[in-house]
Amino acid sequence: MTIFKKLPGSLSLQRGTVVSDGAFFNLFDDGRQEALHVMYHGIRGTQNVAGNKEKGAATGNSLAREVTNIQLTESAKLQPNAKLLVKWDFRFIDLSYVLFASASKAGADKSEEYNFRQAFLSFVDRAKQSDGLKEVIRRYIRNIVNGRWLWRNRIVAESIDIQVTAQDHPENFSFDALSYHLKSFENPSEQEQKLADILLKGITGESTNAALHIEAIVDFGMGGVEVFPSQNYLEDKPKGFSRSLYQLTPKKPDHKANDNQYLGQAALRDQKIGNALRTIDTWYPQFEENDKKPIAVEPNGANLEGQIFYRVGKDKVSAFDILKEVDELDPNSEKGMFLIACLIRGGVYSEGE
Repeated sequence: MTIFKKLPGSLSLQRGTVVSDGAFFNLFDDGRQEALHVMYHGIRGTQNVAGNKEKGAATGNSLAREVTNIQLTESAKLQPNAKLLVKWDFRFIDLSYVLFASASKAGADKSEEYNFRQAFLSFVDRAKQSDGLKEVIRRYIRNIVNGRWLWRNRIVAESIDIQVTAQDHPENFSFDALSYHLKSFENPSEQEQKLADILLKGITGESTNAALHIEAIVDFGMGGVEVFPSQNYLEDKPKGFSRSLYQLTPKKPDHKANDNQYLGQAALRDQKIGNALRTIDTWYPQFEENDKKPIAVEPNGANLEGQIFYRVGKDKVSAFDILKEVDELDPNSEKGMFLIACLIRGGVYSEGE
């Protein structure tokens, strides 16, 4: 088996999934649906910060300090007597198309890069015929039907009905999301296997119509409650502005208005859904010690919750290390399945300055 000493100076993979944003709707008892909009409004809270007096912290002698905290913020709330409905679409692209660029830098020996490219393409061919790829897809399906992609909305829900339909497929699939444990990928049901078979046709290039449409009906046990679309990162957040929420049809608020304002339709960003779907990595070294929690597939095992790189170290199980073994890597092995998942994720794997 050839172990490559170095990866190509230019190696990039395009994302192997096509994911839409998850649009939020109010769903009423009579079946009527209407877009759920982000609201821009003001709130009057209290000052709650830790630090020294110069930084504005409260002290024992704080009668002279301002206790009130006035903020402008954005929130998303259900209409009374409504449930939350979230809709989005998903499919894989043919795995043969994930390699976007592989090249050595100018003046370097081209033979090593050529040999790596051939080994990489050979692994993709083996992967497309493997049980390892089927397992990766089944794990994606489990993360669709268990509602992991709903994030905080899942935590506060009383019940969640996931409904999945597929192009050119007559059957409708329905799942009780909260009946699934978020740590388990075992014992796929017959319905899950059927959905995995549909996606498999897309990722192996057998079909160009292997897409799924997903809808979640989320019941919080009451209407008029706050729901949770994606939040936006703002580098220079205006003073007094608390939170910005993602909108399908962005609308800037009128800062001179005297009342609450409805903005664009609330949604989960496609990247946030995609992160939940690829939370399938149970093959990392500290899986047992980490309470057997799956983590999102990342080349170095980067994990925000633990603030740690789970795949960096002496075990050499990062995607960068495993790619050097791609020549005869078994796609059914744990390393092989992780690499398949990394190919689907996409990214830049160049090694060089």
